[in-house]
Amino acid sequence: MRRFLDTLVAALILLAPLAAQDDEARFRSGQADKLNKFAQQAFDKGFPRQARLIWLQTIKLYDPDSEDAHKGLGHVRAGNSWAPNPDFEYPLDDTGSSKDGASLFKAYEKLKEDLASGHRRQAQKWAKADRTDKANEHYGMVLRWVKDDREAQEALEHRDVGGVTGTELEQTLYDRSKLIEKAVNEQSSVDYAVDKVDSKAQVLDRAQVPYVSVRSEHFLLHGDPDQEEFLKQALVWAERTIRVCQAAFPWQVRVGGEWAFFTGKDTYKQVLRANADMVPNLEWKLENTSTSGVGNVVVGATGSVQVLYDACVRNVAKAYSQFRSDALSEGIGHTFVGMMFNNNRLFAVDLEKQQGTTASEEDREYTSPDFDVWKTLALEMAWKMTGGVAAIDLPYVEAAAFSNEQRIKAWSFCDYMMRRDPGLLKKLDELGMAQRQSGQKRPLDLAAAFEESGATVAQLDKEWEDFWTEATPVLQAIRNNTPPLSAISKGVEKWLAAFNEARAANNAAPVTWSSNLSTRCMEHAEYLKANKDERGPASEHRELADLGGSHLASMFAQMAVVETRAKIGKAEDMFEAWMTIPGYRDALVHDFLRSVGIYTEGDILVMNVVSGLGAPKSRKSGYLCHPWQNATGIPAEASVADIGPELEALLEKNGRGGQKTVGYPLTIHFGQSVQGDRTSYRCNAVDARGNRIEGAILLDSGTIRRSTAPGMVTFYPFEPLPRGKVAVNWSWEVDGQARTLQATFQTK
Repeated sequence: MRRFLDTLVAALILLAPLAAQDDEARFRSGQADKLNKFAQQAFDKGFPRQARLIWLQTIKLYDPDSEDAHKGLGHVRAGNSWAPNPDFEYPLDDTGSSKDGASLFKAYEKLKEDLASGHRRQAQKWAKADRTDKANEHYGMVLRWVKDDREAQEALEHRDVGGVTGTELEQTLYDRSKLIEKAVNEQSSVDYAVDKVDSKAQVLDRAQVPYVSVRSEHFLLHGDPDQEEFLKQALVWAERTIRVCQAAFPWQVRVGGEWAFFTGKDTYKQVLRANADMVPNLEWKLENTSTSGVGNVVVGATGSVQVLYDACVRNVAKAYSQFRSDALSEGIGHTFVGMMFNNNRLFAVDLEKQQGTTASEEDREYTSPDFDVWKTLALEMAWKMTGGVAAIDLPYVEAAAFSNEQRIKAWSFCDYMMRRDPGLLKKLDELGMAQRQSGQKRPLDLAAAFEESGATVAQLDKEWEDFWTEATPVLQAIRNNTPPLSAISKGVEKWLAAFNEARAANNAAPVTWSSNLSTRCMEHAEYLKANKDERGPASEHRELADLGGSHLASMFAQMAVVETRAKIGKAEDMFEAWMTIPGYRDALVHDFLRSVGIYTEGDILVMNVVSGLGAPKSRKSGYLCHPWQNATGIPAEASVADIGPELEALLEKNGRGGQKTVGYPLTIHFGQSVQGDRTSYRCNAVDARGNRIEGAILLDSGTIRRSTAPGMVTFYPFEPLPRGKVAVNWSWEVDGQARTLQATFQTK
């Protein structure tokens, strides 16, 4: 009997781990089922983007072989694994109602509590079995789903970090994130001296191009003579970026340089050809690039003012980081542009050809200038089980073959590592460049050498995943994201329908709506609700830090469409009034707008009409003007106060300060960016008798949506338009070729 009992005990001891494993497997399967059920519900209710994230979470966190999740994502089984179905295009547009969205948000919050409770019970079981490792694993998952579980916090021995709890590493991430944010916010309002100087640049003189020169403390910048004001502001941004770099990097670098940025691509090519002896791979650079080193001068074509500022910020970041590998140098450039502007307008290699041949909505998003869109792409990349870009591969990437996925990973990895430890980025860059110079690619050797820094590349990749998927309360606090399902305002579908009716009246194609694109709208609407004195064109398109705003929020507000007296019952009248406000009109007339963000808070309406720009689905792609040919009933005038301070400044510049009205603004719309030579734009408008209508042109160089929009040129007649027929002739140049657009219309 004793032998039998001993044998039974031994058997039970052997079976206990197997039973625990079976229990763990059943638990994970149950959690996966809960997520799959919610994902299918979100998909069926018309919120596919939220469904996709949940299915990705199911696969990553609980069941790599989940049939429901893989099929929901459009995957097909390939042997023992799953692969994307090349014939399946996942839908991305939200079509659900605000009622369903609100219901889903409540259901998801309840689901998170349920998932956390399950992990808490599992943790308790493992703790009783003295398996602290497994218990802590589940307690960590508890905090992934709910941020304030006291039992999990105590078990994991967390410390207080920014109002939540976390680890020593998370304390570092939080502190460095706040340090960088503080530097950006402070520098965004600091001015630095920039003066016009008489300075010659031999590479420009050889090309015989006209230019003006401006100098700041650290930089000399040349550019088009009529762009002096913007060249000076570009160097202010460069000087600001130096100070942010000094705060963000643990090393100090003397940064300076000489740059030449012109609006026209033709001028850029002319400079390169005139200095062909100093430009290796000349033909490739002429075809594929917008910036290049020519001797000791960085020369570029920046197109718009925003791209000019972008170029100067990234030049500083690249020089200060001292990274030499293509991917990490580009990644750090994107990182600082994102910090300063939350917008990205310049690529090392032009993506114009890709943009013209994109086959899907997802391809379009990779070329979006909006970092909020890129953040969503990084999030989805971090959730993927396989097929992503490994950090170990980044030092080997060649600029000429930089894929969309590599660009997103390079930027998002650099963004994370700036918060973690920039020195580790520098080590990875140095090791990778040493191998490239030796002509050998040895990832295993690179990984082994990197371990001497005290971390592994695989570990940093996992940390990158945790950061972007917000695996802990601290990481959630750092990201500080508004959940898309919470940014679904009551009646949003009615506003979308009204907006599309207004677009249809202006011969524009209907757009879709996105909860992802509505999160910034919600944040700005709440800011305006809390600050009732912030009204008028200038105030509605900014956020002040001392009123609860932030620099990045203010950057969004600049190009948002805002209405503080919005009523759905009077939507038609409101949209008609928008037609006299050029930047708002832009959102109603062209087909480059594919998707919008919308949020309402009482009578406050905020729209995101920038993030969803892309190549039109319609065949009538290209530019258009307003008023269009044969239009009738056009108003004669517009209020200067309604359009705002940028028009006031233009009038002041032309000796018309204090003027209360102008003629009805005439606009030409290119959707994403103004094409061709920006200095060549002319608008010749005449009345029925051939008398010239005097006025001035304003391009997309401002910071207030009412007078500025991406890809819009506006002609402001100084006086109300005459009654009757008006003929307009727009002219400009693209690659040295003359372009024109004419329209004749009737005023009221």
